[in-house]
Amino acid sequence: MGAMTRVLPELDLDPARRIFGDPFATGKSPRSLDLLASSPVPLRMQMRDDLAQAIGAHVANGGAPFKCFMPLGQGGRTPMEELRFIRKLDEFPKLLVSSENGNAFNRAFHAEHVEQDAFCSMQPEGAAHTFVEAGLIDPRGWIGVYAVAPFVLLIDRQQLGSRPVPHSWAELADPLYRGAIVFPGWRRADAQGWRTYNHLFLLVMLRLLGESGFWSLLTNAPTLMHSAQMPRLAGSGASPGAVYVLPWAQAALCPRRDRTQIIWPREGAMAFPLWMTAQRAHRDRIFPLADYFFDPATADWLDQNLYPSLAPHRGAGVPSGEGLIFPGWDYLRHRCAAEDLKRAVARFHRSREFVEREGCRCAS
Repeated sequence: MGAMTRVLPELDLDPARRIFGDPFATGKSPRSLDLLASSPVPLRMQMRDDLAQAIGAHVANGGAPFKCFMPLGQGGRTPMEELRFIRKLDEFPKLLVSSENGNAFNRAFHAEHVEQDAFCSMQPEGAAHTFVEAGLIDPRGWIGVYAVAPFVLLIDRQQLGSRPVPHSWAELADPLYRGAIVFPGWRRADAQGWRTYNHLFLLVMLRLLGESGFWSLLTNAPTLMHSAQMPRLAGSGASPGAVYVLPWAQAALCPRRDRTQIIWPREGAMAFPLWMTAQRAHRDRIFPLADYFFDPATADWLDQNLYPSLAPHRGAGVPSGEGLIFPGWDYLRHRCAAEDLKRAVARFHRSREFVEREGCRCAS
């Protein structure tokens, strides 16, 4: 008898792809999506899978399907970068969930639509006092925050030597820590300047430390490093710094606990918001999507992963007695914030030139 062949059903190894499409697609347009979402890398896969499951259940129960995209790739132009070119309200995603620190709206769109209350936060009442006190709740009700990435200090005690452990942001401007500070940034090995760095960190430090202190902090940093690399190197023989500035979740991954320690700055950890905004006219339709981000189960795993959740009627998910600092949404929307950021970025680039020039002089 001839060999029998049997066609096996195709395995659905990535059911979320049915909801979100190809997560690594480049050139994807954000226009007219129901949901466009991004999140920090450590959260992406679970968030994508959970959302796909929630959307699948919604559709199975008779709900209308959603047009969604959540990019996972690390290269190429992302839909988030296209948002600022959108002029028409009906082309903007109905719900935008973002971990980007840039402005998603161009100035004309903001004036015509955002300032006319076409967008709402979807933020439920009842966030913990720590978040309210830090100014994370948008007084205009346009931006909602579902979680934060608190930036803390990871100390390499061996590299620090006899110098005291800094316990505040202000101490990082002390010349005592010259050559010791490493904060987030990235560039290609063959690149001359730094193109990827944390704008919010620069802005917050400029406001907190003033011009002189900000310059001292910048020039105390011999280099920048991707925050994912910091816990791998801190406490090792290859560690380039003594004080690393990075998200709490990544600081906690450092395996060399006997040689490192995490410090929550006295002024408060810098709160980097994970935020959302929704078109008000579509809020009822996209409520099942937004509701996922404040669901108790979502809040639990966000807290467990050290991205404190702003879900209502629960604790703040930060160490007892510790606070957060954030410049506030009204400030970030104001024209002066753009001017401050421009000044901060200019000083940042000058500081890199200064540090690299001084390094060359010392080496010669």
